[in-house]
Amino acid sequence: MRRVLPFMIFIGFVFCAPAKDSPDDRLKKILISDNTALTEIAGWIEKNKQALRASASEREFFSVRIRQRLNQVRQQYQNFLKDHPDHTQARIAYGSFLTHIDNRKEALSQWKKALATDPGNAAALNNIATHIGTVALQSNLRARIPEAFHSLEKAIALAPNEALYRHNLATTLSAFRLEAVRHYKISEREVTQRALKEFAAGMKLAPDNFEIAADRAETFLDLKPLPRQRALRAWEESRKRAKGRTQLDWVHLQVAIVHLETGHLDAAEKSLNLVSKKSHVNLIRKLRAALARKREEKKSKP
Repeated sequence: MRRVLPFMIFIGFVFCAPAKDSPDDRLKKILISDNTALTEIAGWIEKNKQALRASASEREFFSVRIRQRLNQVRQQYQNFLKDHPDHTQARIAYGSFLTHIDNRKEALSQWKKALATDPGNAAALNNIATHIGTVALQSNLRARIPEAFHSLEKAIALAPNEALYRHNLATTLSAFRLEAVRHYKISEREVTQRALKEFAAGMKLAPDNFEIAADRAETFLDLKPLPRQRALRAWEESRKRAKGRTQLDWVHLQVAIVHLETGHLDAAEKSLNLVSKKSHVNLIRKLRAALARKREEKKSKP
């Protein structure tokens, strides 16, 4: 019933007023081109999604079109790095671009090259850690998770005011609790408490960030018994940060889960009724079935 915890990439480029035709000015144009291409592709897919579902030939056509569009951007990065091989921020940005085209192996190579040039680069450390976490979730190969913990801790030490790094460490702790138990030699509950502490630090640094607040609220589900009031307060904090119906629906859905898990069945039904009718249809169906079972169990008890 929990969503997959996010791992986020950081491009980490700061622009100062560059001189004309300087490397930073040239990279800025590439970043704009990168963003424009990804936006265009998302628009193509959205506009033609029905045709893409119905026709293999349309999917092939768009696949070629997308590759050609992305290759234009890729060539810009490669040309730039040929001229400026030690430009760490360009390598970080190029690695992030490569993750969008699902070339994570080459993205990791770019971030490691950035670290070789600049060992104290927090963005590269964060991105390597998120790569390790993503691969582990996809493949269940978790041997390198301690490296992810170490990389994120180092990134936080280098950039303590970057909320994203706190968020990523917290989600890594939550997603890989058993690995964290072995790595830090602490209990599962202590792992969860540490994750909550990192989420709280991230919320202070990014007070309007819904994702951090929501991920913190979900993490209370890892505590047994579930601390109902603390979890509900956390979801209220998330609700205050919600932007739009989609995020509000997620809050109502998760509040229903908290009520259901703690036996407050009428409150759970009330929260489920607040979710938009076409939102999370399959999960809502499962939760209503669970609610019905719990009510039957309650009736059958003497």
